[in-house]
Amino acid sequence: MSSLKNDRESADLARATAEDLLNAAEQAVANGATVPTERARVFGPIYSWWRLTCRTAEAVLLLTEKGFTVEIAPLVRNILNHAYAINWLADNGDAAVDALVARGDDEREKLCKKLEETGWAAASEFRAELDRVAAQQPTVTRTPAEEALHTKLKHELKNFYDMLDRYDVADIYPVYSHLSGLSHTTINTASAYVEQLDDGTLQIRLDAVELGHADVIQLAIALVQSATVVSPLIEGDPLRPAIDKAIADLGLEDVQLLPVRVK
Repeated sequence: MSSLKNDRESADLARATAEDLLNAAEQAVANGATVPTERARVFGPIYSWWRLTCRTAEAVLLLTEKGFTVEIAPLVRNILNHAYAINWLADNGDAAVDALVARGDDEREKLCKKLEETGWAAASEFRAELDRVAAQQPTVTRTPAEEALHTKLKHELKNFYDMLDRYDVADIYPVYSHLSGLSHTTINTASAYVEQLDDGTLQIRLDAVELGHADVIQLAIALVQSATVVSPLIEGDPLRPAIDKAIADLGLEDVQLLPVRVK
């Protein structure tokens, strides 16, 4: 088991490990990436999600150095979500890409209807573009089993709890839920900058209370997870030395970093 704790020593180790992984990630694709033809379609969105994860991690590290605390919760939440989604996408291959594209179509249609309902001038132009793209798409025929899988994957993409549950790691969801509580208009954010005194009065704060070091530690683990998925897809497995070093440094040798689908 890992010896990582929510303390300064573990946070410093996680930060150094994260920086090493980010440097290795930058170097691995500095001159492009060669990917087997059969994995090219799935690699595109995986790469984009991975780069988003890396860049967001860089932002979190910079912000924590400046003393930001609750403000980084939405970013850490996004990193956590994408780290598991990257594994989900690689694991389910082209069927997952199809689900991702279909979810994008659904979201654009939803946005267009909102634009129309609320009287935006750009609604007609957006609708015309959606119709133009739809007319160019080939008709897709699926067997009942393929359609059931398509529906399931679309649902999992939208519902993070169910994505985790299918991989028997629903115990990760409380972390996501906690970060969500710091990312929306909740009592958590409503009380982040005030402190209730013993006499019942409120004292305002310029900075939110320190929440510990779990964010940086979670960030480092997420970078290991996502790199472990991405690196084998690229010719030469370029991130492998950095991944192996990170696993050893964080004491994760006996930890199942990438969950396996069970449902």
